Amino acid sequence: MQDEAQLARGFNPPERHRIWRDVVLPRSVIPLYWLYKAALFPSFLLGKKPRSIETVAIESGIVGWTHVYFEELEGSAGDYFGAEHVCRAVIDRDADYFPQFEANHRNLNPSLLIIDVRTPTQNWRSSLLETFRMSHLLLKNGTVPLVVLTDAYYRRHRWQAAVLTAYRGSVVAFSAKEIVRKIFPHDRLAGALFMPISESRLMWLEQKKEEYEKQKPADATVKISFIGSMYSPREEFLELVASRLSENGINLGINGDKAGTSNDQYWNTLVNSDIILTTTLQGPPKKILDWVWVRQAVFRYSETLAAGTALVAGPVDGGFSYFHDRWDFFEFESVEDCVNALTTLALDEGERNRISSTGHSTVKGYVEQGIFWRDVLAVMSN
Repeated sequence: MQDEAQLARGFNPPERHRIWRDVVLPRSVIPLYWLYKAALFPSFLLGKKPRSIETVAIESGIVGWTHVYFEELEGSAGDYFGAEHVCRAVIDRDADYFPQFEANHRNLNPSLLIIDVRTPTQNWRSSLLETFRMSHLLLKNGTVPLVVLTDAYYRRHRWQAAVLTAYRGSVVAFSAKEIVRKIFPHDRLAGALFMPISESRLMWLEQKKEEYEKQKPADATVKISFIGSMYSPREEFLELVASRLSENGINLGINGDKAGTSNDQYWNTLVNSDIILTTTLQGPPKKILDWVWVRQAVFRYSETLAAGTALVAGPVDGGFSYFHDRWDFFEFESVEDCVNALTTLALDEGERNRISSTGHSTVKGYVEQGIFWRDVLAVMSN
């Protein structure tokens, strides 16, 4: 029998208060950051002043450019800055990273460089020198970094993001700033932010959704889907939700093969579903992760709403001001909450249409107004 407390918190691990693991280690990056900031001060003092944003370079590995996130990041940046001002800095993961970083910087000469910290060398020993060299080069040339910190509780990534933006630039997080700031060395942190969607993708999704609604038989079974990687405790949570839904004659389809691909089949799954379920659970505790109990915003929020599909999602700890429960989506905390929300939307077509319509309108407004980039640049100017 499942533990009742675990069911009530949706399988999210409980908050701990172990001195070394949960207090000291998460903050160990802070003194290291200040050491690097002091060492980089001459580079800041002697380097060029930041330039106005004329060229925006987005860095990712070859495989990364096949992912939905980078495709939409590039498209939305083109919408906001102008496509002619946005370019790709491609990294081959089979070759040494820094020579490629240096060559891309020399050839593209960006005024704004967007870096995902999952792209540079992925070990502490190499990153200790590599991150310093990257920061020195950015400061020397007056390039402003915008660092994407997909997982703010990955210790090394958090440190790299802080060092790269030690003197200028900002960090995009998908966890609430109020929480991350407790273990992050500076204040130029934007979060919890949503995944940006390009205008062309939004228009494509609207067209596909219209086609889906026209072709769907009047007596069609309501399609509920989960898309995403499977890991504990998410897997156990979904299995239990699916079991309880089946007792009411409702099916939950689980697609654990997303793997971040950017092909149209992924977007079609979002469009051709009536309800999308997503969780905000982190993966199992690891030595490299801190505060695994904190739930973060996931890409499925803006992706699902952009597709015009009703969303049932877990909460974002610390708040997520862009989308609102019962207006843009249905939020759940426990297994029971999740099953009730899915059942309500599955059985009440009017409510399902209402929530999908208002959620889509919210995202459409953000896309048309460039809210993602506006908010990132606002933090950068602080």
